[in-house]
Amino acid sequence: MVILIALLALLAIGTATAAGAHPDVAKWWQYDTSTWKHSWREYPRYRDEYWTWERRHRATTARSSRSERLRVRDRYRGAHFHPAISWQDGEATWYDGDGKAGACGQTLSGLYAASRTLPCGALVSVRSGGRYVLVRVLDRGPFGDSRRIIDLSPDAFGKLAPLGAGVIEVHTVHLRTG
Repeated sequence: MVILIALLALLAIGTATAAGAHPDVAKWWQYDTSTWKHSWREYPRYRDEYWTWERRHRATTARSSRSERLRVRDRYRGAHFHPAISWQDGEATWYDGDGKAGACGQTLSGLYAASRTLPCGALVSVRSGGRYVLVRVLDRGPFGDSRRIIDLSPDAFGKLAPLGAGVIEVHTVHLRTG
């Protein structure tokens, strides 16, 4: 029983922060930010589904009721968690291309990135030091050191570290292709 409580507490702590929204990023990525603040109980669809089950099973055991709550939770998560396409660890730098046309044909502004390998328009999560930012690949690069896997816009880099840091260690997750 003590182990179960400890595991549940660890699970609650692990899912409570945005950067640690789902610890097994290699398999799944949670990109629907509403799930960071809300649970299935706050969505009428899932809440009604559970209460309909409860009304139909009034003589149920606590174990069956918990099992149904977990089933509804898993359905909710299935609607908000999406598989990662690929991931990579390396270094990131920043460059200011604002207002210029990127190699992918779009004007660079906001949260964008340059990658040698990811397709144009790809949605990518970039994580560093417990922080993350979602960017779109709109340009090609970085050029130079092979350890550098992505170039970020100043706005995107600034969400991870001060621009003065220059180069930071990152974990990238390719979430969706353009």
